[in-house]
Amino acid sequence: MIWDVDLSVRAWLGSYLPPGVPVVFDPPDRCAQLTGERVSAFLLDVEEDSSGVSASWDDLRDATGQVTGRRPPGRRYRFDYLLTAWGADTEREHRLLGDLLVGCAGCTALPVRFLAGVLARTNQSVVVRSAPRREGATGSAWVAHGGAARTGLHLQLLVPFVPEASTDLAPAPREVSVNSAGRHGGAAASRATRRPGRISEAG
Repeated sequence: MIWDVDLSVRAWLGSYLPPGVPVVFDPPDRCAQLTGERVSAFLLDVEEDSSGVSASWDDLRDATGQVTGRRPPGRRYRFDYLLTAWGADTEREHRLLGDLLVGCAGCTALPVRFLAGVLARTNQSVVVRSAPRREGATGSAWVAHGGAARTGLHLQLLVPFVPEASTDLAPAPREVSVNSAGRHGGAAASRATRRPGRISEAG
């Protein structure tokens, strides 16, 4: 799943960059040792975001209404990327970051045409947040990787994940007996046989 997100991010960000400028996922210290222009989309962390996500299971039914499977609750994960540009000079790097900022600011969700792998099959939006407020995050990232401070742009994605449905279900009951008390306290027992999966009460 992480690689599918990476591929989607690469295709999407690349559409805002000049031809020939690649999007890589190398950490900052490795990019500093390379030559040539590039944009690094370094994945800082991945965390589950449970806000607004349903906790209930979903029943899957066939054309007759019979339950054929049950799907666990969906999940959503927050992907935080640190975008940095690497070029001949600071001015060029700022131009590349500016192109990305303009593109990200005008997008609330990843365009469908850029979604790869499992993201393309979920039929759900991947929410985009460009430059969200994150106290101290940029400085901490550079200190952790032993690099000199440089300008970075934070990109946050809310990525949905739809688990596989379980089809290992118990068979539907073929016959159910229901006892009900009579008007004068006597017990009246009845047995009803119905089509599979149908339960009715006789009383």
